[in-house]
Amino acid sequence: MSANDTLYVAWQFDPVLIGGILAVAVAYSLATGPLRARLAPGEPYRAGAAAWFYGALALFYLVEGSPLHDLAERYLLTAHMVQHLLLSYVVARMLIVGVPAWLWRRMLTHPRVFPVARVVLRPVVTFATFSLFFAVWHVPVVYQAALMDATLHHVEHLVFLVTAIMVWWPLLSPIEEIPRAPYMVRLAYLFTLPIAQLPVFAGITFHPEVVYPIYAMAPRAFGLSAMADQALAGAVMKVFGLLFFGVPFTRIFFEWYQREAGRRVTQTDMRRRSGEAAA
Repeated sequence: MSANDTLYVAWQFDPVLIGGILAVAVAYSLATGPLRARLAPGEPYRAGAAAWFYGALALFYLVEGSPLHDLAERYLLTAHMVQHLLLSYVVARMLIVGVPAWLWRRMLTHPRVFPVARVVLRPVVTFATFSLFFAVWHVPVVYQAALMDATLHHVEHLVFLVTAIMVWWPLLSPIEEIPRAPYMVRLAYLFTLPIAQLPVFAGITFHPEVVYPIYAMAPRAFGLSAMADQALAGAVMKVFGLLFFGVPFTRIFFEWYQREAGRRVTQTDMRRRSGEAAA
């Protein structure tokens, strides 16, 4: 029997998964539609933001409900790594962009929420929370437990998504009350995040044996041995992590450089005009 004959992958139609996604979609539709006049009078409906938000929900379902889920849970560490990358680096960012600034403000500046939000969304806290959770969930005993319990696995991914939203907040925040970090902080933040992941990357990629026994016992998919799958998973983690952190780093650096250059030109021009006026 070939490896492909032994693969059991299917679309997931779990009522909790689908119901949860639909509930979030309905809540968003109500907040940005019929309730918008009450929550934020005068704010227009932004179709672009809505497209990002609903696109994020669709991608979340593909991560959790498509055959990728079975591949990740039963056969391939690489597939599981792709799930985590999509949740952490794509879905989380789409959700931040997809929620209008006024709605974020309503949710995060509530008197009971704001004191907590100001603390947990600080760069030091978001960095530590995301990095710690990322490391803990790759500890073999924790990782294996998640694969053996479907509920725990879904909870893991929800926490991945929440901590990812936290880690992107200092870079993408749309509200002044909990603003983006200063340019230099953002650059340091993006530079050190991949470094914090190095122990996990190295522990998976260069380990002499299969780190997670469940994959050693699984039928081999697509001709990948367990060790080849493990090495590929580590490489995917590192390469795509560097890409998703490196591109924003480059963009923010040039944005900061242009802003500083413009400020120096303005200051020079002001000094020149002051000198001319004094003369």
